[in-house]
Amino acid sequence: MIYYFSIAFALSLLVALGLALTTRWHSRFSADMSGSGPQKIHTGIVPRVGGVAVFAGFAVAFVVGGRLLGLSGEPVLWLLFALTVSFAAGLYEDLSKNFGPLARLLATFVSAGIAYQWCGASLTRFDIAPIDAVLAAFPPVAFLVTVFCVGAIAHAYNLSDGLNGLLAGLGLVACLGITLVAWQYSDSYLLLASMTLGGAIVGFGLLNFPRSYLFSGDGGAYLVGTAVAILSILLIQRHVEISPWLPFCLVLYPFTDTTCAIIRRKLKRVPISAPDAEHLHTLLAKRMTARFGRRGANVASVLIVGTAGAFMWLAATFHTQRGVLVALAVAYFVSYALAYRFSMSAAGVTLSLRSRGAGK
Repeated sequence: MIYYFSIAFALSLLVALGLALTTRWHSRFSADMSGSGPQKIHTGIVPRVGGVAVFAGFAVAFVVGGRLLGLSGEPVLWLLFALTVSFAAGLYEDLSKNFGPLARLLATFVSAGIAYQWCGASLTRFDIAPIDAVLAAFPPVAFLVTVFCVGAIAHAYNLSDGLNGLLAGLGLVACLGITLVAWQYSDSYLLLASMTLGGAIVGFGLLNFPRSYLFSGDGGAYLVGTAVAILSILLIQRHVEISPWLPFCLVLYPFTDTTCAIIRRKLKRVPISAPDAEHLHTLLAKRMTARFGRRGANVASVLIVGTAGAFMWLAATFHTQRGVLVALAVAYFVSYALAYRFSMSAAGVTLSLRSRGAGK
């Protein structure tokens, strides 16, 4: 499997380098300008088509690996087709800037529907008896729940793409979690999928962190988010010993931050799709920048990804124990709330000091 990881990594890196070195040729269509939105904290002009590199590395390595490993009975091409839909929708937004969030969300629903029908990615249990009974008795309900969860996680990853290395780090952490568990069950199909996706993310990530020459864009974010969601569902569908709370523990930061963003915007009575600068990663980056200077945003990214990695390792270790996984989720929510309160109060202090300075 390391061989296919290496193929994904090398191809993704080569494509990412090509995109970065030819920025002036395509920046008219692909560039992300600083200050173009309240959530934009970078400076300069950076292409936001890094998802092309991730997709290229993953697609080639996954298909080649599937053939060489003899996975003819596994839905390799169907999974790739499902992910292509989400990726294409995000990439179209990156290039056109006029493909709205609802349209992109619907694209992830289509991806989930394809994976449900032809890959067996059906979310049929939560280890909660009444809910599991309904899902077992009414397949259409299971279909709708699956589609909704995949779309929600994909959209959450897109909203979490706000710092150098953050999306790549969170995606890599989830892939590593899936890899660790799939390896224990000798599941070559999911092992290949998670490792090739992880390799492609690392290849792109080298040009996204610590300095960003390339952003993943919506194409990369929707690709990674949809892939993580579908692979996680397949993991618990193919191995009933695994608790359905494991996938939840692999996406704790995107899920928590997006849920808070929705609540925050509802309370402010603004559209839930409206961007803002109050995500935890944005606030923490400002706080760390005030303390560490220009490298502060990278410090914030490392803190968030490092915490996600620690929780992932614990979740993968106790992947069959629902009680432990639920406790981990609760512990993460508490940690997030404390970090958010710290970052908000720090931002308030900064704002107060700036106001005083401006009045002089």
